[in-house]
Amino acid sequence: MHNNIAKHNIKKLACLLTATLILTSCCTLASAKTVKIRGTPGSVEAGSNMLLDGLNFPELIYRIGDDLSYEWLNLSFVKNGTINEGDASYTTKMYKKSPKREIMFMGSKYHSLDPDNADTLTKILKSFGSDDKKQMSIGEVWELDQNYTLTVSGIDQNGEKVTLELAKNSDVVEFTVIGEGDTFEYKTDILSADDVIPFTCKVDTVLRGTDSNIVVLKTVRHYSDTPLILKTGDEFGDFKITSITNNTIEMKNSKTISCSFDETIDLLDDWIKLKVSSKGYWGYVYSTKILECPDCPECPDVPLIDESGNADSTALNTTSSTDSYNAGPGGAGMVPVPTVTPTTTATPEQTTKLATAGSVSGMSQPTLPGFGAASLICMFVILAIIHRRNKK
Repeated sequence: MHNNIAKHNIKKLACLLTATLILTSCCTLASAKTVKIRGTPGSVEAGSNMLLDGLNFPELIYRIGDDLSYEWLNLSFVKNGTINEGDASYTTKMYKKSPKREIMFMGSKYHSLDPDNADTLTKILKSFGSDDKKQMSIGEVWELDQNYTLTVSGIDQNGEKVTLELAKNSDVVEFTVIGEGDTFEYKTDILSADDVIPFTCKVDTVLRGTDSNIVVLKTVRHYSDTPLILKTGDEFGDFKITSITNNTIEMKNSKTISCSFDETIDLLDDWIKLKVSSKGYWGYVYSTKILECPDCPECPDVPLIDESGNADSTALNTTSSTDSYNAGPGGAGMVPVPTVTPTTTATPEQTTKLATAGSVSGMSQPTLPGFGAASLICMFVILAIIHRRNKK
């Protein structure tokens, strides 16, 4: 009788473990999530101003290292829910002391090609941090954006030199033999700009062994070869560009913007929206992103779920104080921020990084979806015990 009870309990335990593993796997596979990135709520009544930057609206960039916000959105309401022409502005500024001349524009990070005027922007497709590295073996092909590929063609007998091939649409555009510490560059002409470098990387390590030959790359930079050309007067939704300097782009609304109770309107194309409450003239701006994040310990938990079923990251960065913050263009930055407990500690740049996690360095190790090897071993051991007891 005791044996029958033991067998029954083991079977129940095995079934429970199996069901748990299956459920965990299913939950993990559904990794794509739509998140709503919200700014701090404010009044939209007549005479009120809604001043937003990277401190109170995580979709705009604030860099901790520089202690500066590099984007501002200012909304001034002349009537309840109404903004007159020219009373709303979006300003973005070049990153301070950035050798790559990085600038955010409408939710994407760009590299400015012209040092005298930020009117020719090429999107940054890949940009390694100081700790990011890419390991490749001989013959391996790295699939890059815009149909570019990088291939390690060979390593010399002494293990000192490596041959790299960059191709676009299967046609080789750059072929170089270099050693450790050397830089691989592909230069081309884009429109009126000469010697633009859409791709560059540095060889960190070359290893030649009996079983494998490895090359480690670092400082990878990959830019779009189809630049965005901006000029004064270009329109984006209800906004148009009013000023472009060597390090700043400013836009203002070219028509009256009006919204009523329980209404959502587009401000800057489909990038930023304004949601007005159903119970009064207050509201908040927000943007949405679709995140496809692998099951990795580096990524923070997806923030709270709002009433529509979308994740809500309103609390991101809202613990930062603005008391000593110096306002940038448009006077943004001196907005009191309520003290709340953030759901994550992600910065705006980490929020953007979360959306592309796993696609930067290419160093992520393959894992079984939903459960680890230890769980599998445990399940097999239990099943083996059941099988042995059934044979007795």
